[in-house]
Amino acid sequence: MAIATTTSGVRRIECSVPAGELLPGEPFRIGLRVVLPPDGTPATDIAFYCVVGGQMSLAYFDLGEGDDRRFSMAEALARRGHVVVLADHPGISSSTMPEDEWDLTPDLIARAHAAAARTALDGLRQGSLVPGLDAMSGLVAVGLGHSMGAVMTIEVEAVAQLYSGIVLLGYGTGGLPDILPPEAVEKARDIEWLRGYLPELVRERFGTARLDPETARKKRRGREGGSPSFHSDYADPDGKAALRGAAAPLLTLPGLFSMFPGVSDEASSRIAVPILVVTGTHDFIEAGEALLEQFSTCPRLDIIRPEDTGHNLFIFPSRTESFAQISDWATGLKSG
Repeated sequence: MAIATTTSGVRRIECSVPAGELLPGEPFRIGLRVVLPPDGTPATDIAFYCVVGGQMSLAYFDLGEGDDRRFSMAEALARRGHVVVLADHPGISSSTMPEDEWDLTPDLIARAHAAAARTALDGLRQGSLVPGLDAMSGLVAVGLGHSMGAVMTIEVEAVAQLYSGIVLLGYGTGGLPDILPPEAVEKARDIEWLRGYLPELVRERFGTARLDPETARKKRRGREGGSPSFHSDYADPDGKAALRGAAAPLLTLPGLFSMFPGVSDEASSRIAVPILVVTGTHDFIEAGEALLEQFSTCPRLDIIRPEDTGHNLFIFPSRTESFAQISDWATGLKSG
């Protein structure tokens, strides 16, 4: 169990937790980075379980190296007294890779995070997850996901009901139909049909269930008609460089799944906790009032649109305010 501390006093612990036998004869573990507040910082009893989007490792939420963590959401939240648990998907970094890469389906990813989040959060409550951290008996658990990770967070909460609230970053309505086969978009609200069709589309478009980052970038640049812009002129060049350091293979099955309109509708209708959506004004995802209909059973939905901000929120000047807003919103769950 590796432990590192920055000059801010924020501590980082690398570990893994069991996620159960998700496939016959294949027990899984999920790699985590647990980011803890500095000694002496008043604890809030709030813990985030964070799920990354496509083509990223858990380092996406903790951008930077050494003591330069200007772009790190985890650092910012930990300095405010929160515990931040960052998780890698199955098949990424130290998380278990299944024997067959085609088993890296949306369903497997969601089940893995549901099991790992439950284990991690229970470990925090009992004081057994990481050394030197007292039991958090009054823990307030917040699920947080970015892009594809937001879709997975919705799936996890709909089934496992682990959280007191969820935060969805770079998330909105409508999916990305312009880069998908039109005939498939029309049928995709039948989720069982989509699950069956998805491997065919992925084999045709990528040829693999796990695409290396450089090939994924080339495919995105070369796709006819262009592709969504993840950045804009407002993005910090140092932030872009830090983002490249967090790159990981693209899990193509859940990645494409998350782009279809309507894939989260059924799960969203079962969310019964407050939701915060943070999606930049320059994101290619639309985050508007249609979300109110999508999350029809949610007791409270807050939408924040940081100005001059693209899909990768953390590399834009608005990040400082966004970090504070996420922290304040989560803190409000304790009294809600």
